Amino acid sequence: MTIDPAFDKWVWLSFLALLVVLGVRAWVVESSRTRLGRTPTRVRALTVASVGVVAVVVALLTVQGGRQVVHSVLTRTDPVTGLPLDAPRQPAPAVPADPNAPAVDPNANPGAPAAADPNANPNAPAAGAAP
Repeated sequence: MTIDPAFDKWVWLSFLALLVVLGVRAWVVESSRTRLGRTPTRVRALTVASVGVVAVVVALLTVQGGRQVVHSVLTRTDPVTGLPLDAPRQPAPAVPADPNAPAVDPNANPGAPAAADPNANPNAPAAGAAP
């Protein structure tokens, strides 16, 4: 399963729409001057709109990786590798040593400056010098 980044904006826009609809509904409920009892038609319409936007957000989140998250939680697998989470991790393979690298003196002082390269061009500008 691949997640399409182009759909991410629709997920965020639908979530923003949900917040707006819930905010408008809360404002209508709080600013309504009706007494307790019958629910105004505007509040009912905004409640239905809220449920509709929640359904859209859930559907978009499902399409954008929700199935993958649920599957990996239920099967205890890593969603990227597909391997079980409780499987032992394999260490990274060791990088082979560079055969052209100079030999390291095990008795050398680690704080001492590096020795000059005998093959370096003596006419070359110093390292870090401006051209």
